[in-house]
Amino acid sequence: MNARKTYLLGTAFSTVLFMALVLLGSWLLSIGSKQFAVAAFLFAFAAVFGQIACLALYIRQNHRNKAAQTARPQENRHV
Repeated sequence: MNARKTYLLGTAFSTVLFMALVLLGSWLLSIGSKQFAVAAFLFAFAAVFGQIACLALYIRQNHRNKAAQTARPQENRHV
């Protein structure tokens, strides 16, 4: 698995983790467990930072790949 796929997979995982933690936090809040609900919301907030970091790394890798392609000399395709 290359770096781009890894970062994209990390972004997707962080997104799903965020949704699950928000759902868990709201459910815990509804049953009256305030401390665990706050903890779940804080972990969801951390998952957002993970999502942003993975997305930034994905974009950086994309630009590195494009820069490497343009730096490579183009083959002469005229015969």
